[in-house]
Amino acid sequence: MQMRMVAVAVCTLAVVGCSERLTRLPEQPETPTFAVQGGNTFSTSCSFNTASQLAGSYFTNNDTTRVVRGLIGDMRSAGAGSVTARNTGFDVLVHVSKNVAANTDEQAGSALVNELIKCMFTDPNAWPAAYTAAVPGPEDFTVALDATLNGAFEVRGGTNDSPSAARARLDSYSAVAPPAGFLWSDLLTTNLAPKRVLLYGRPSVAQPGVNPNTFYNWRAVARNTAFNPAVLVGVCIDALSNNFGNGKAMVRRQDQAGVSYLPFADAYFLDPGNNCTVHTAALSSSWEHLAQGLFRIGAELLGPRPLSASAVMDPGGLGGSTGGIHTDYGPESVDTVYLAIVTQPHDARVCTAPAGSGCSGSQTISPVKVTAIWHGSPVGGVRVTVTPVDNNGTPAELRGTRTLTTGEDGIVTYADLGLTKPGGYNLLTTAELVVSRSSEIVIPHVTSTRFNIRP
Repeated sequence: MQMRMVAVAVCTLAVVGCSERLTRLPEQPETPTFAVQGGNTFSTSCSFNTASQLAGSYFTNNDTTRVVRGLIGDMRSAGAGSVTARNTGFDVLVHVSKNVAANTDEQAGSALVNELIKCMFTDPNAWPAAYTAAVPGPEDFTVALDATLNGAFEVRGGTNDSPSAARARLDSYSAVAPPAGFLWSDLLTTNLAPKRVLLYGRPSVAQPGVNPNTFYNWRAVARNTAFNPAVLVGVCIDALSNNFGNGKAMVRRQDQAGVSYLPFADAYFLDPGNNCTVHTAALSSSWEHLAQGLFRIGAELLGPRPLSASAVMDPGGLGGSTGGIHTDYGPESVDTVYLAIVTQPHDARVCTAPAGSGCSGSQTISPVKVTAIWHGSPVGGVRVTVTPVDNNGTPAELRGTRTLTTGEDGIVTYADLGLTKPGGYNLLTTAELVVSRSSEIVIPHVTSTRFNIRP
């Protein structure tokens, strides 16, 4: 893999102190992967007449055209932005998805999809970002609708929608799926009715930090679709001969707002050599060739014995879990996760809460906030435990929740910590990645500033 182990010159956006900076990208277009079309005359107003005309231009089968125009008529009767309009609009998008190979006019198809979206949603947060960019214009769905290119265009969540992963069309190099044991409908329960989603994608465009050979750009309509539990984004990686790093590999998420590393997950729906094709990145230096050769499936973080490749990645796809889909995703090697206590514990009184309970008021040293960072960007899926140390005499018991796991923002906040014995203390962190990973990914301990517990 082309490895990005050397830092790129970046500017940073401070969130809470230096340890919570998100890596900012060089200034670039608002939508670097899906080109913004059009200009200042672009309108987000719905036109059912235009949608019906575009359906006639796009669909080549007369029977399909009649069905789709009937559905657009149902949308008109229900009114733009209504639940019926949204649900029926998704039905039309299913017809678009099923007819990609038969309909070669991707420009007409892209225009039709944009017109449908405007009639399905009235909330700007649901629209593609191109609609409200500095120079607004329609989203470009041409790659997603071109049967000869490695795009993706799939509707999920409805009763009659496919339950399978949404995949890159030509080689399934990248795919999006629910966690094992869940249905798409399980993930979409917090969204507006009809609780369906369009997932579309294309290979990423080259930009700092993004290799177009190994990154894939996934997006969703509605853009503000939330997945709870988190959806898995995967890339096709062979666990036994991994070009991108085995035990160190994580999914890098990159957009205009910054970079983060998704909580690791096994992409069970990607099986190299069976249902997906591994991509190989061109390495540009001898150092990168050497570093690539160092990748392997290692041992459980801080654990005593090595794990086999199949034990960590089975069948081998590299995945990450995320609550939203709207950007570039790809593999990257992570050497070290650095913890920082950005909100330090403060003095408090002895906590009298019973074992198993948290402390509050004057008896808590919280809030205590810890960040997990790699190259200035947050790392998800890091399980962090805090322990009181350095007190003279009999150790005190730490009350409250002392183990938390970072989300996509790389942050954990302890809200109810307290101690049962007076004295002076520090908090010491220990951490591991939630899913068994390599001991090659180092997570150094950090110690808080000193605080006092009074009677």
